[in-house]
Amino acid sequence: MESIDVAENLSSLSGMVFKIDQNEFGLLVDQNGTGYLNYTNVTMDPNRTYYIFESVYPSSYSIPEIVIASVVVIMLMIVVVVGNMLVIIAIVTEKALKNVQNWFIASLAVADFFLGIIVMPFSLANELMGYWIFGDWWCDIHAALDVLLCTASIMNLCLIALDRYWSITQAVDYLKKRTPARAMVMIGFVWIFSGVICIPPLLGWKVKRVPERYPKCEVSVILKVSAFTF
Repeated sequence: MESIDVAENLSSLSGMVFKIDQNEFGLLVDQNGTGYLNYTNVTMDPNRTYYIFESVYPSSYSIPEIVIASVVVIMLMIVVVVGNMLVIIAIVTEKALKNVQNWFIASLAVADFFLGIIVMPFSLANELMGYWIFGDWWCDIHAALDVLLCTASIMNLCLIALDRYWSITQAVDYLKKRTPARAMVMIGFVWIFSGVICIPPLLGWKVKRVPERYPKCEVSVILKVSAFTF
């Protein structure tokens, strides 16, 4: 049994059994058949004509799946961006909403707004296409923003939950302590903590990238393993 690469010239194949070793996305199709040959042991007939058809992207998604996923996620992004933008505008412009407890909600809305308008579009393209086309520089920035905004969003949710908890369990004392200055310090801590977490990849703690036809955008092998572990 001989091993060949589908990218080689198929005109020299004889009618013996070959193992199709496909290193890139694509289909080896028999002109006289209805199926395709892919990652299997097949008999190559010298009297037949074979073609290599590449799919649109090296991802596992078909064209209908890409279209459906794009429409659904784009609609979700519009809801996220517009919804959080309206929350921010309402808190900033309406006098009745300009209280300390709503500052925490505004901080959460800011994180989710930028997550929907900056991070999600590129993540969607990367997922559907199966590789990163936006360059190494934007990969680093995108990964850092992804970590920053996701962490800030989670931390703001925790801050809102703690604020509600203390407001109920320590109604009098906590409301006296919850001054605008304290609220700003709490919100500042959330964003500074999130920023510290996203800095390591920018300082070199990331996967060493090698030139390849279909590059990947990965932050760290450790982070990748941890994600699969949990």
